Amino acid sequence: MNNLSSMDAPFILQGATRTLDSHHGPHGHARKNNWRRMTLVSTILAISVVASVSNASAPTLTPRGTMHASSVEDLEKITSWASPLDPNRFNPYTGSLLAPLMIPRVSGTANNTLVQQFILDHFAALNQTSPGDGSAPVDDSGDNSQKKKRSKHGWHVEQDRFEEMTPYGMKTFTNLIFTKNPKATNRLVFAAHFDSKYFPPPNAPFSPNGALDRMGQRLRGNGGDDTLPFTAGTDSAVPCAILLDLAASLDQALEDQMWANTNRAAQAGWEEDEETTLQFVFFDGEEAFVDWTATDSLYGSRHLAELWAKRTVPKVRLATGRNGGSTSNNLEGIELFVLLDLLGVENPRIPSYFGTTQWAHRHILSIEERLWQSKLHGTQLLANKQRRALLQAQNVEERAGEEEEDEMDRLEEEAIEIETPLHAYLTEDAAYGGVDDDHRPFLHKGVPILHIIPTPFPHVWHTLQDDAKAIKPEVVEGWTNIFRVFTAEYLQLLHPRTRQNPRHDEL
Repeated sequence: MNNLSSMDAPFILQGATRTLDSHHGPHGHARKNNWRRMTLVSTILAISVVASVSNASAPTLTPRGTMHASSVEDLEKITSWASPLDPNRFNPYTGSLLAPLMIPRVSGTANNTLVQQFILDHFAALNQTSPGDGSAPVDDSGDNSQKKKRSKHGWHVEQDRFEEMTPYGMKTFTNLIFTKNPKATNRLVFAAHFDSKYFPPPNAPFSPNGALDRMGQRLRGNGGDDTLPFTAGTDSAVPCAILLDLAASLDQALEDQMWANTNRAAQAGWEEDEETTLQFVFFDGEEAFVDWTATDSLYGSRHLAELWAKRTVPKVRLATGRNGGSTSNNLEGIELFVLLDLLGVENPRIPSYFGTTQWAHRHILSIEERLWQSKLHGTQLLANKQRRALLQAQNVEERAGEEEEDEMDRLEEEAIEIETPLHAYLTEDAAYGGVDDDHRPFLHKGVPILHIIPTPFPHVWHTLQDDAKAIKPEVVEGWTNIFRVFTAEYLQLLHPRTRQNPRHDEL
């Protein structure tokens, strides 16, 4: 991520001058004589939230048809799919999904390999779990002779390993790709990069290859294991943890859907690979080793985009609006490419960067509003934690008397309403400009991009402060709720469409 004042990460094409709004934290303890004022403000906020949610329930028109909003009941069911998972999985110090990623992981280093193995092990564990009842409906109607014995489909694993020259010499990079149904012609793709930026120690010896930076100065360090301890929490340990969580929480529903599609396909006479599948891509080598240039950045995404452009696959469905024909390349089946970056801090501001995918941006904004109504938005989760900490610090819970305890509960409830007006992560404000990132090689080849990256960047960006202290686990949990609902609605995991022919008429 590159801004105008720095050329060592994805850059904003049109720069922003303002910084992230400061967060002032919880308000002070509300006194009893403020009850009427608090109640009035809470009522006004509640009315405004309900009004916005009514618009959030409207269906979204997409290039493929209509994408319907989940009911409140379905929304709560989708978010509950994470219940069996570790409740502290996003703790940056000890969480099962995030903590293993919070290490320096420069491309080509031993730590980078450790992170690769952690991601591979995560999907291997999912593939070993046996199918259960699941939450998504399975179509068991029809002749039993048309049904297949239920077994785990699992995730197809692809490792795209290659070597490329860098300012520090030849380096090995590895992209990791996980696809639920590799036979499917079309995919919904979520992506993030797992490498971290290299920061040479100030007094490191000069690089042995004699390379120079853009200012003509000799490079220091070895471009790898001697890096400063940059753990890159937002950039992009958190986005990778979100992808891992999506795979785990949606796995059973995806399994159920695949078996339902198999049964319906057998009955209706259409090919079961004509459904859209879910795919996760973990890029290596996003970060520049020295200066952000066309050749020193986006190593993994540039390589994979070229690889997929040359890979011939069966034709994709014309209903996507993309190219058709007897064959096509592996890019044309990507219906939507969702790239996550710089996530995990409070109050992100994420505009829509591309008009062609504004429908997806608006739909996610509607999901935020519906999650707010169900008190499952990340801002609310964080406010609840902060409020509980404030009450504990003030020893409110130690007050004696049933009446005072009831008053405390009411105070907590109304204070949270006041302190957390709907603050959506996504905004309909105009973007500052494009941000150069792993999506670019795919964008240039015609792939529809939804870029989930805040502008301005988090204030910890490319500093050693982008560490565990910068991450708010409740915000991360909020993001997973958003993307879990989006994926479930896009792929119709709860309510499969009924159709008489092998075409997508609507989402």
